[in-house]
Amino acid sequence: MILPMPLKNPKSQKLFVIPTSQPVLLGIYEEDKLTQTFELNKPLSDGLVPLFAEISKQYPHLQSLYFIRGPGSFMALKLFYLFAKTLEIAKKFEILAACGFDFNQKSPIKAYGNCYFVCDKDNHIILKNFPTPPLIAPYTLPKILDLNLFSKELEPLYILPCVKETK
Repeated sequence: MILPMPLKNPKSQKLFVIPTSQPVLLGIYEEDKLTQTFELNKPLSDGLVPLFAEISKQYPHLQSLYFIRGPGSFMALKLFYLFAKTLEIAKKFEILAACGFDFNQKSPIKAYGNCYFVCDKDNHIILKNFPTPPLIAPYTLPKILDLNLFSKELEPLYILPCVKETK
């Protein structure tokens, strides 16, 4: 494995993770430009920490983590949120998050069964039932990381249907 050349300004290194994609996508950005990509082809719960340890060895000055906060797999969102908050508290990482629709061409995102999360024309996220599976664009790591898409709002973006009371 060839290690990247050290950056003159290590504070400008960022790790961006899309934990809801299959496979999980990770990108290293230096001065907001994508310089290296990683894929996690095993369950997030099994592979996240070992892969992060490998990335940390290659980028020992990494102090910023950007990620997708949803919508998507509730388990992946919750697991990654806890991982991100742990880094924020224990390692003083700067943590920022964005909506997944900004990285999949606003394509529907699988929820469960025939239901998908959809971003409507007003940028509201709704749960929609499709009789046949819709066309889905894959998530992509952008060549340039647009920091305007990210915020300090980190909690997972859970969108759940109303629960009907039964008698």
